[in-house]
Amino acid sequence: MRWLLISVLLANLLLNIQAAFTPCNGKAQLGEDCDITADCEHKGSICLRGKCRCHFHYVEATDSKSKTSRCERLPANIGERCESKCREPLFCRSGKCQCVQRGNTQVVNGECVLTSNVGDRCTRHYDCTSPFTACVNSLCVCISGTFQQGNKCTAAPHCPVGGVPRGLCVRSAQYQETVENMGNSGGNADDCTDGYFCVTPSDSPIGHCCPPVCPLGSTPDPSYSCDPNTSLANRCPSDTHHCHRVGGPGYAFAACCRRPCNAIGPNAVYIKGACVARGFLNSECTQHEQCDGIQTMFCSKGTCQCKADFSPFTDALTNPQKNPTQTCQKTCADKKLSRDIECFQRVALNAQCFIQTQCPANSGCYRGRCLCRCGYEEREGSCHKIPPPPTTTLPPGQNPSAGNNPSGDFLGIITKLLNGGQGGSANLNGLLGVGG
Repeated sequence: MRWLLISVLLANLLLNIQAAFTPCNGKAQLGEDCDITADCEHKGSICLRGKCRCHFHYVEATDSKSKTSRCERLPANIGERCESKCREPLFCRSGKCQCVQRGNTQVVNGECVLTSNVGDRCTRHYDCTSPFTACVNSLCVCISGTFQQGNKCTAAPHCPVGGVPRGLCVRSAQYQETVENMGNSGGNADDCTDGYFCVTPSDSPIGHCCPPVCPLGSTPDPSYSCDPNTSLANRCPSDTHHCHRVGGPGYAFAACCRRPCNAIGPNAVYIKGACVARGFLNSECTQHEQCDGIQTMFCSKGTCQCKADFSPFTDALTNPQKNPTQTCQKTCADKKLSRDIECFQRVALNAQCFIQTQCPANSGCYRGRCLCRCGYEEREGSCHKIPPPPTTTLPPGQNPSAGNNPSGDFLGIITKLLNGGQGGSANLNGLLGVGG
C-alpha cells in the first residue's frame, strides 16, 4: 500500500510541474519547453525538439555559485586544454585537444576539419558535411530533390512564387519576422536591385534574387509602390490595383498588381473570366460562386442564401433586417466558438487551440496552445491569479514556499514512508486528500 501511495504522489508531482513555454515567465531555462531558439535564455542554447538544450559546440555545466545549469563553450583549438571533451571532430587526450587524422578528418590551416563526399561512410547525419547530403544506410547520399554531380550534391536555384532567379544576394535582416515586416513596408531587407527580392535557405544569409509576381500572371506595376510611407500619388491605388503580399521562410515581398475588375465598380468580383457583382445574403446572383465562393452561401432562386448548417452573421451592431452586406456563419451550439466555416470545441489548458474563446477562463491561445495569461498561474488544471508577494519577514531558515508547494519536503516524506514513519504518512495523506 505504501508503494502505491508513493506512485500516486510521484504522478501528481509530475503533472504539477509540466508546463508549456509562456513569455510571462521570461525565457526558458535549459531543459524547459520552447518553440524556437529565441525562447531559450542561455548563451549557447538552442531549441531542439521542444526543449532548450546546449548547442553541440557547448556542454551543459553547473554554476558553482548559483547551482544552476548553463552552457559552457567546448575547447575548439588543437592543443587547447580540456577536461573530458572538445568540439568535434577534436578529441580530448592527455588534457589537450587533438586532431586524429583518419578517414575524413584532416588538419587544414591549423584547424581540425571533417569533410565528406557522396558515398563516404557515416554513422550519423552530422558526419555528412557536403551540402544536401544525409546519412542513409551508413553512407552519405544526396537528399530528395537534388542531383549528384561527381562527388557532390547540387540543387538548382528556384523562385518559390515563379520567375527566373538572377544573381546572388545577401539578406540583411536576421529574423523571418523582420524580413516580412521590411519586405511588406518598403524596407531594404536585402541588396537585390529594385523589382527583385532575396530568397535564402533557412539559417543562411546568402541566397538568390527573384522577381515578384502577380497572382493572375500580370506583371507588377513599377510606377506604384506598396510602401505606406510613399507619396499618395505613387501609392498603389486600391480601386484599380492591389498589393499582393507574400512571405515565407527567408523571403517576403509586396507587389502592386492590377485588379482584373474595378474594386468600386458594380461588378467587382472576378469569376471564371468575367467581372460579376459581389453577392451578399439576400442579394441577387446568377451563379453560386458570387455568394462567398460557395463557402457559406449558395445561389438559390436568384438570391444568395445561407447553406445548410449556416445562419446569418449578427453581432451587437448588426441589424439583420437593414444590413445590406450581411454574410453567413457556421451554426454552432456555442456561438462564441463559431469562426469562418468551422465549429470549434472548448479545450483544456495546454491543449491545441485555434481561437481565444476555446481556452478556459483567464487563459489565451498562444502559439496554438491554451496558456495562462500573464499574472496567472496554472493550478489543478485552471488558471489562478498569482497572489502578491508577502510583506512580512519570515523567521530565518523557513522556506516561504514550503506551505504552498507540495514538493517542498518531498524527499523527507519519501524517506519517512520508506522507514515506516508516521509523520510521512500523515503528510502524504494530506497531499493526496486522504482522510486520517
